[in-house]
Amino acid sequence: MQSAIYQGRVFHARHFPKKHAFNYDIFLMWLKLDEIAEIEQSVRFFSISRWAPLRFKRQDYLGDNSEPLQESVLKRMNELAGSPNENPLCGDVYLLGQVRTFGLYFSPVNFYYLRQSNGSYSHMLAEVSNTPWNQRHHYLVDLNNQQDTQKAFHVSPFNPLDMQYQWSVMQPNQKLNLTLKCVKNVTHLDTGLNLNRIELNSKSLTRVLMSIPSMALRTVIGIYWQAIKLFIKRVPFYAHATQGKK
Repeated sequence: MQSAIYQGRVFHARHFPKKHAFNYDIFLMWLKLDEIAEIEQSVRFFSISRWAPLRFKRQDYLGDNSEPLQESVLKRMNELAGSPNENPLCGDVYLLGQVRTFGLYFSPVNFYYLRQSNGSYSHMLAEVSNTPWNQRHHYLVDLNNQQDTQKAFHVSPFNPLDMQYQWSVMQPNQKLNLTLKCVKNVTHLDTGLNLNRIELNSKSLTRVLMSIPSMALRTVIGIYWQAIKLFIKRVPFYAHATQGKK
């Protein structure tokens, strides 16, 4: 199997208008989308068809539930890339993100990496969700020519909408590193992942589940706990905007 687990740390460092930083342990699934059925057959506690401690459920991700997720991701990548029909983006798609843990699902962002036949990754699609509005937006990053992206979607109420995202996405291998800077005249914050690859099997999955029983619950609690701290520090609050609802 080419699917795996990535385990490590997620970090967040705010520089403006107030200092605020945190980091915590995390694990994310690295799923080759066309081999998920194989994972269900060979890895204990993982399922796509019934309840399990970890369950991949199609409706939790982008696109029409009636079509395979890989097709939906490729379609969205090509829409954002403006790829001509005669030269569309194609390849194997890998999901870096969360699945349902003990029936709960919450994922602020899922990342879809597009792998070419030569083994390199050419593009990354970030599927961003906001809380509590449960809306989604997508940003496409060309990994060979990483450009700044204009923010177009309200996520945190402690960040303005008129910002730029500066991406730094490394090629996933034994290590996976991804950093995002949010910039408006100056860098307001840095956030990212520093992860190590672990082989996906029943033993490794049991080990990470025992170390972090519910990533979904931990993520929700973490977001609101840090929001309380920012509120106490009197970081400016930006109400939800109507633009960018995609």
